[in-house]
Amino acid sequence: MSLKQSAVSGIKWSFASQLGRQIMQLLTTIVLARFLSPNDFGLVSMATITTGFMTLFSDLGTSAAIIQRKQVSDSLVSTLFWVNGIFGILASFILIVCAPLVTYFYQEPRVTELLRVLALTFIISGFSIAHKAILEKKLDFKTLAKIENAAVFLGAILGIVSAFTGFGVWSLVIQTLTVAAITSILLWSTSQWKPQFIFCFSDLKEVSSFTLNLTGFTIFNYFVRNSDYILIGRFLSSQDLGYYTLAYRIMVYPIQGISAVVGRVMFPILSKIQDDNAKFRSIYLKAITRISLITFPLMTGVFVLSEPLILAFFGPQWRPVIILVMILSPLGLIQSVAMTVGYIYNIKDRTDLLFGWGIATGFPAIIAFGIGLHWGIIGVATAYNIYYLCLVTYPCFAIPFRLIELPMGDLGLVLWRPWVTSLIMLIVISALKFILPTSLGSIWILVILVPLGILSYLLASWWINRQELLGFINFITPYSKEQLID
Repeated sequence: MSLKQSAVSGIKWSFASQLGRQIMQLLTTIVLARFLSPNDFGLVSMATITTGFMTLFSDLGTSAAIIQRKQVSDSLVSTLFWVNGIFGILASFILIVCAPLVTYFYQEPRVTELLRVLALTFIISGFSIAHKAILEKKLDFKTLAKIENAAVFLGAILGIVSAFTGFGVWSLVIQTLTVAAITSILLWSTSQWKPQFIFCFSDLKEVSSFTLNLTGFTIFNYFVRNSDYILIGRFLSSQDLGYYTLAYRIMVYPIQGISAVVGRVMFPILSKIQDDNAKFRSIYLKAITRISLITFPLMTGVFVLSEPLILAFFGPQWRPVIILVMILSPLGLIQSVAMTVGYIYNIKDRTDLLFGWGIATGFPAIIAFGIGLHWGIIGVATAYNIYYLCLVTYPCFAIPFRLIELPMGDLGLVLWRPWVTSLIMLIVISALKFILPTSLGSIWILVILVPLGILSYLLASWWINRQELLGFINFITPYSKEQLID
């Protein structure tokens, strides 16, 4: 299979996987929100902030190193496999011992037990990181799609059944452990690669510069991106954190569901042509154009329909989330494109610049969250929005674009049309929403406005952005000739 065919197949299977997982996770969240309280979601958020941080030490950038390298030896992969496994066990042990310290920080006794059970995920997942990286490097996203969808489906079933039978907050823990266990089991059973009892220090040293800088950025960036959670959990309440967590999840759904799909396939593809900047630029711009065609109208729709969306799917007890979703939606729109720049740093082996960028932008973010905290969760969300849109957006693109000699003007040329067509859709939906009777139920508002919003966006795109719209339709159509890679 050629590189072009591999890319097309990879994106379609990766999209199918992510779409299936996102739909299942969204449905699971909706169902669990009916059985569980905002306080339950807040408790799990407190625990997952800590487990998410420890997860960084079970990877250490090794999966990215396997994908980024043009040639990888079996001794290198085996060495990284054992590194991941050892650090997974170590992370689990540290978390079990230090769980009471996290409880003391949050002043929430129930967090200790949650953390000690969730610690098992590090041991489970640590010994399958290399297997997953190999499949991604080979662009075997068909196998990954089947594995990930099966794991999420089984995790959702067990989580929902647990919530229905009265397990409360533990249903979220059961869901997480199930997904991790099923994923690891299926990766081992389907992968042709098996680790050898090899530990080569020279191989480890070869990738150490790449992995250490990437890990440094990932750790610092994790603290920055979760400092809002940490501050809300520490100084406000678990209920406030539950509201904020749900709003943030809704904001990142398009980032995880669309941008991550394209980026996941784009990383190994662009790694193969990392020395050809002209081709690199062409593929990159085409990729972010495809991303914006979906994420821009999606986040615009979430913004204008946040009230009926929350009330219809999550219930009136989640009403405080509405304003948070409206505040964070513009942020999700920008970040859906901005998240792709990390691949440029990685592919160009400039994770040192990425680390420096993370430090330069991280401290102002924490200060912004601290200032916003005085006005509660709305203040934190507003501060996040202002900080990112005003201080981060431009340099976020401009710095990595220099590595591939891409002018900022070229970014504007490919994004202005999706932005204008989304704005037209916003105006249409807002006008129709104003006309509808105020007594109309939230479900009926969505039933009426969502199809009309989609129709208005497609008509506006046909008028303003016809070439890219047709290109996208051809791309997602089976046996299409127009593809991501020319």
